[in-house]
Amino acid sequence: MTAPKASILLGIDIGTSGAKVVATDLKGRLVRSGTARYETEVDAEGGGAEQQAGSWWEAITSVAPEVVAGAHVLGVAVTSQSPTLVPVDEAGREVGPALTWLDRRAVAEAQEIAEIAPGHRNGADPFFGTAKLPWLLRHRPGIAARTHRVVSANGYIAARLTGRVTLDDSSASLMQAFDETTGTFDERLMGRGLGIELLPPIVPTTGLIGTVTPRAEAETGIPAGTLVAAGAVDSVGSALEAGALEVGDPLVDMTGFSSATVLAVAAGTHVPGFIHERHCLPGVDLLITAQVTAGATVDWVNRLVGGGLDLRDSATLLARRRPSRLTTVPSFAGERTPTWNTGARGVIDGVDLTTDGVEIMLSVLEGNAMALADDVAELRSRGFLVDRILGTGGGSASAAWLQIKSDVLGVPVLRPRVGHGAAQGASYLAGLAVGVHDPGALRHFAADIEQRFTPDPEAHARYERRREHFARVRELNRARTDEAPHQ
Repeated sequence: MTAPKASILLGIDIGTSGAKVVATDLKGRLVRSGTARYETEVDAEGGGAEQQAGSWWEAITSVAPEVVAGAHVLGVAVTSQSPTLVPVDEAGREVGPALTWLDRRAVAEAQEIAEIAPGHRNGADPFFGTAKLPWLLRHRPGIAARTHRVVSANGYIAARLTGRVTLDDSSASLMQAFDETTGTFDERLMGRGLGIELLPPIVPTTGLIGTVTPRAEAETGIPAGTLVAAGAVDSVGSALEAGALEVGDPLVDMTGFSSATVLAVAAGTHVPGFIHERHCLPGVDLLITAQVTAGATVDWVNRLVGGGLDLRDSATLLARRRPSRLTTVPSFAGERTPTWNTGARGVIDGVDLTTDGVEIMLSVLEGNAMALADDVAELRSRGFLVDRILGTGGGSASAAWLQIKSDVLGVPVLRPRVGHGAAQGASYLAGLAVGVHDPGALRHFAADIEQRFTPDPEAHARYERRREHFARVRELNRARTDEAPHQ
């Protein structure tokens, strides 16, 4: 007699550096996972940052069959880097490169949109995606002529799975000029040749948009007929995984290529200068701070040293004197909160002839932690309580980095046992969508803390003094501020 197939939920995350596919069981436990990387085509001088959307699909098809492994898949959800936009044809296939969230070329268009439709939560910055639409029309007319829709990164994968093109409301709400009162984009933008009409219909994050097609099954191993949710921004996945479900839950620090903190707040909350998006739960939004490069700076140090060395060894790093003699501003590709300086670049102060790779790595980890501390200080100044932090994403694998963050911020940093990032949260999102999970179950999944990092008072005092110097070094970027500031 054949044993029944195990039931799983599948989560897919399209990150900036790679795609991850995760299977969890109905108790929220990780069953299997797979990761495949891809490249970003960066034009540092011109501000471009593009990816080939087809490489996301290839990454998924390379690992998904082993993750599925013949199991009974109850549902699938996709989270992703955002706002990253892909022009597609009527069949949902890409007709040009994806313009990633990191792409900075639409500064003028962002300001133009703000002048036409002011008064929304997310400001005039290319990061917020909407400005990429008129930029595409004006600078890529050949691609624009073949474009039927422009979709989000997770929406592209969901369309490849189901054949249906949609825009989930967390991705929409993260974009510039999204109108919270109507649940769509500001009508003042319509009919002006800005490309807003190219966006697909907006659907709820947990809405079921279709089922996996036979063609998608042949490529991914996900059984045809499997229910597919609309999906969400990766920060929603991280919030679900960490149990940030309602107002008062701890701040979540999500560290991958970039770094973002996620705080559950009341729906409609507006804090100028911050990033806002809808959660997947009623009555809750996410208030977000973000650094453009975090894990990316760690990878940069390893590439700089070369030889296949990985300098992230926690014991070696924590054995060094802290703070490091170096002060690093990790704004290697511009900056988001709190400065919104697209022209910012990295600064390393204090290098001498005895500086080695380990010290540079330590200073990079410290610099990211001090940038995080600036964001946390801003949150506190706005009345939000931050008395502990939940560390998630790839960066949370480094015990040294979490200890440094605890010492710099002066609060405990907790690593949940789940801690695998947005992809695991995407599997929980699938569970919500198909009705096998509820918020209570997700809170139970996140309650198991694998490791706690508590601040050393003396180290915290030293880092507080170093933060004063960090602020002075960061001021060097003021001369690189773009003419069109974030609003």
